[in-house]
Amino acid sequence: MIRWFLFALGLLLAAGVQHAGGQADPNGYLFYVASESEDEVTLLRFMPDSGLAKVKVIPVGGLPAEIEAPHGIFMDPDGVHWYLTLGHGFPFGTLLKYATEMDTVVGNVALGMFPATVAVPPFGGLAFAVNSDFHGDMVPSTVSIVEVDEMIELARTETCTMPHGSRFSPDGMKHYSACMMDDQLVEIDLRSFAVARRLDLVTGQPPAHHASGVAHQMREQTCSPTWVAPSPDGAALYVTCNRGDEVVEVDAMDLAITRRFPAPNGPYNAAVTPNGQLLVVTQKGSGAVSIFDLGSGERLALIPTIRKVTHGVVVSPDNRYAFITVEGIGGEPGTVEVIDLQTRQRVASAEVGKQAGGIAFWKRG
Repeated sequence: MIRWFLFALGLLLAAGVQHAGGQADPNGYLFYVASESEDEVTLLRFMPDSGLAKVKVIPVGGLPAEIEAPHGIFMDPDGVHWYLTLGHGFPFGTLLKYATEMDTVVGNVALGMFPATVAVPPFGGLAFAVNSDFHGDMVPSTVSIVEVDEMIELARTETCTMPHGSRFSPDGMKHYSACMMDDQLVEIDLRSFAVARRLDLVTGQPPAHHASGVAHQMREQTCSPTWVAPSPDGAALYVTCNRGDEVVEVDAMDLAITRRFPAPNGPYNAAVTPNGQLLVVTQKGSGAVSIFDLGSGERLALIPTIRKVTHGVVVSPDNRYAFITVEGIGGEPGTVEVIDLQTRQRVASAEVGKQAGGIAFWKRG
C-alpha cells in the first residue's frame, strides 16, 4: 500500500502538464476498442488527413466455445499497460493486464459476477472493476479493488444493486459508480476502500442503504444511471440517467444536485473535454451523440450514428475529437465513429467486431 501511494504522489506532481489544449496532432491518435460479442480488441489509429484505420485485432479470452464478453477497457496512465474485463466465466469474470508493446497478457485476476467496467486512478497502481452482476439476483453487488503490479484483489466493496460505470476524481482519491437498479451515485474513498457517500439521483437526498446480500423491494427506477463523468477540475460530476432521459450535474464537494440537462432517448456514457467546456454523451436508445455546452447547459448538437445502440466515448487530450463506439444490432459489425468537436460533424468511421463497447485512448503519435 505504501509503495503504490508514494508512486501516486510522484505522478500527481507531474499531472499539471497534462490535458494541455492545442491543434490536432498530425501523427494521429491511437486507441483501443473492445467488442463484447466477438472476443476481440481492436487497436485503431485516426489520422485527421487520412481517416480511421485498424492497426491490429487482438483476440482475447481463453475459452474457445464461450463468448467471454470483453467489456470494460482502461489504459494505465503511463501507457505501458492496458486492462480489460471479461464479463463471462464459470461463474465469475476476470480482469486481464496487457502490455502495450506486444498487446500480450502479463497478468490476470478473478473478480465477481460480470465485471463490466474498470478504471485506474491517474497515478496508477490500482484498478477498480465494477461487478455489475447483470444476471444474478437483485441484491447489492460490489466493486473489486485490484493491486495491478501483482494483480491481487485487495478488497471487494459492496455498493448497490447492478452497479455500473467506473471513474475516478482527477486527484484519484475518490471513485464513482452508479446503481442502475437503485438510482444512486456511490463514492468510494481511496484511503479506506469504503463507501464514503451516496446520493439518490431522483430525490437529491442521501438514500437508505440496503442490508448486505439481501434482496430488496425496488421502487420503479426513474433514472437508472449508467455512467459518471467527473469534470477535469473535480468540481462537478455528470451522471447519465438512461431511463430518465437526462444528465444530472452534481456538485462533487457537497454531493448535491445542481442542474439537470434533458437528454432524450437513453443517455448512456459520457465524457467531459479536458478543458471542461463540453460534455459528450452517447444516446444508446436513439443511435446518436449529444454535445452539451457546460457553461449554459445547452445541447449544441445531436449527431446520428451510422448504426444503432451507441455505447462508449473518449475525448482526445487536445479537446478536438470524440471517439465513439456503436454496438450495432443482431449480426451487424460494431462501428467506431470520430466526431470533430469544432465542426460537430462525423469525420470518420470504421467497422470493428460485433457489439463494440469499451474504448480507451492510448496516445497521440
